[in-house]
Amino acid sequence: MIRSLLLRITLIILLFSEQFRLSIPNADRIGPAFGIKKGIMNIPLLKLVSIEKSFGGIKALRNVSLDLDRGKVLSIVGENGAGKSTLMKIVAGAIQQDSGEIWMNGEKVFFQSPLDAMKKGISIVFQEPNIFSDLSVLENIFSGNELVNRSGSVDWKKMYDSGVSALRLVGLSEDVLSLSMSELSIGNQQLVLIARGIYKDCSVLILDEPTSILSHNESEKLFEIIAKLKSRGVSILYISHRIPEVLRISDNIIVMRDGQVTGSVSPDQVDETKIVTAMSGRLIDTEVFVPRSYEEKPPILRVKDLCCGAEYQDICFELRPGEILGFYGLVGAGRSEIARAVFGYKKPEKGQVLLENEDITGLRIAEIVRRHIYYVPEDRGAQGLFQGHSVLENMSAPFLDKISDRFGFILKKEERKIVHENIEKYSIKTDSSDALINNLSGGSQQKVLFCRWLLNRPGVLILDEPTRGIDVMTKTEIHKFIMDLAMQEVAIILISSDLKEIIELSDRIIVFRKGKITGSFIHVAFKEREILAAALGLA
Repeated sequence: MIRSLLLRITLIILLFSEQFRLSIPNADRIGPAFGIKKGIMNIPLLKLVSIEKSFGGIKALRNVSLDLDRGKVLSIVGENGAGKSTLMKIVAGAIQQDSGEIWMNGEKVFFQSPLDAMKKGISIVFQEPNIFSDLSVLENIFSGNELVNRSGSVDWKKMYDSGVSALRLVGLSEDVLSLSMSELSIGNQQLVLIARGIYKDCSVLILDEPTSILSHNESEKLFEIIAKLKSRGVSILYISHRIPEVLRISDNIIVMRDGQVTGSVSPDQVDETKIVTAMSGRLIDTEVFVPRSYEEKPPILRVKDLCCGAEYQDICFELRPGEILGFYGLVGAGRSEIARAVFGYKKPEKGQVLLENEDITGLRIAEIVRRHIYYVPEDRGAQGLFQGHSVLENMSAPFLDKISDRFGFILKKEERKIVHENIEKYSIKTDSSDALINNLSGGSQQKVLFCRWLLNRPGVLILDEPTRGIDVMTKTEIHKFIMDLAMQEVAIILISSDLKEIIELSDRIIVFRKGKITGSFIHVAFKEREILAAALGLA
């Protein structure tokens, strides 16, 4: 009798609870506020509700909501400036939302610092490696989170053992623990940062453009790591402009545009074209190559027998006006080192760099620039931009002498006019030329760098990974800039780890491996398999 009565009471309570829940608008959204616990309702590990964020007059995020389930990969795609990185910084505690709520395991949380987020099990690996280059790998993994013994001193043995375990998860040997971070390749630096993010058994790992600086093999290793983390119940927020990899690894995909979530799709329901269209609101024509006649022109740049220790040996090539010469190879192949030698960053041990028969080998960078050879570096943040300065200051720096009066005073009105025209011409997303360069998206920052040199009419332009971490639409725009410059007879060296990009844009491709040229190909005979074989030493 008592058992039957209890059963009836239970059924009435459950029925009443269900009716109550259904009577509430958006009950699934506000469930945690009613104290609904795990086991009664399927609560997401991480839940964002109506997140809003503004910077000055710019609305970066508008009413953004999302759910991340345990052991799942949720990818976020969108154009540069769509609000992806801002959203991730809020989740990681680097900045705070203006309004909206964050829930972890059904508990409302508010992060005032990255440390608050870390205590809740959230780790982030930013697109640009944030490392202490002079410290060891071990010190980088535990920086700010050192393990101590009972006496309060650093427990190096415990840290070493934990470091070994963390590195195993990312496929790195314990031998690297004693190395300084500067001794590692950029790809391995990224893997160390991932190890740092997961060693404390984090529950949410945020990866912001993690493959933008990784080789193909390193990217494959990362995908294996992601699968391993998923099996351990770790949830992953994944931001990438590389749509094929997003389709491959995601359980769900969120599309953002202009600070808003415009769609949520399963990867098995869409293809790359549909996602790109959803990101931009329009169809994108990515075909930009235009055949040109450059072969008959005399070389503007000749490199003869360039050598520098183990970095590169016996490098010879020619570059003609209007030609796009692609440099391809795995990370560490010596491509950037050769480009920097041409630009005067580091004098080679032997060999020559000739500009229209003038020997410019080892000239200072200022002298190289006066000869209209310009270099857009891979690391735009550390090597290209003046951080903490305005868009105007970053763009106009190289041509100030051309807009100064005879007394050396800058003609401010003329400066603003030129900068404003280029902001409009190249669709740079900023509310003002006085906005700090740091507040622009990666794509807009890259456009500012381009404008800086385009205004000075380059003769030779060296582009080192010019579209790294940039969305499909901005990437296509930059590709068109490059092609337009080539049609204006600017000679271009294009360095890229993106083989598709190299093939689509280049007239010729030189392949490097371990500091040596291992292959040379012309546009009409490009074969992806043969180029890869040369890069891997299999040709």
